[in-house]
Amino acid sequence: MIDYEDIMKNSPFLVNHLISLSKTHDFYINKHIKNETDILPSQYYMLLFLYYEMGVTQSDIAKACLMDRSGVSRAFKDFEEKGLITREVDSDNKRAYKIHLTKKGNETAEFLIGKEKEWDNMICEELDMSREDVLKLLSKISLKSLEFNRNHF
Repeated sequence: MIDYEDIMKNSPFLVNHLISLSKTHDFYINKHIKNETDILPSQYYMLLFLYYEMGVTQSDIAKACLMDRSGVSRAFKDFEEKGLITREVDSDNKRAYKIHLTKKGNETAEFLIGKEKEWDNMICEELDMSREDVLKLLSKISLKSLEFNRNHF
């Protein structure tokens, strides 16, 4: 019987390797999210987005995370109840809220960022290139893929 490692070693397609990387990453990070934070795996990218883009509106986050505004609103109600964020009315648009992480929200995001770096370093430790070089290569591949789709679809 052929096992997963053999399939991955012999796969001729980039996408198979990217899917494998994504799935194994999700397994790793979701374990830490579920066991060591107050958030749900589905809320992970919203929390990190807030960490890097403090003071944005719920609509901005919905667009960036490819979610609908009602889903973001529900997540933020949960974040607020758990003491991870504060919301304040946007002075430019009284119907919108600007979102900020609390100290607890920042600590949660920083913990998860540390886990991301730990995973990256573990994945890259036996490569002949640095983590930074791997990131540059993946960035080039991703941007080329975006360019291709924009030009052809």
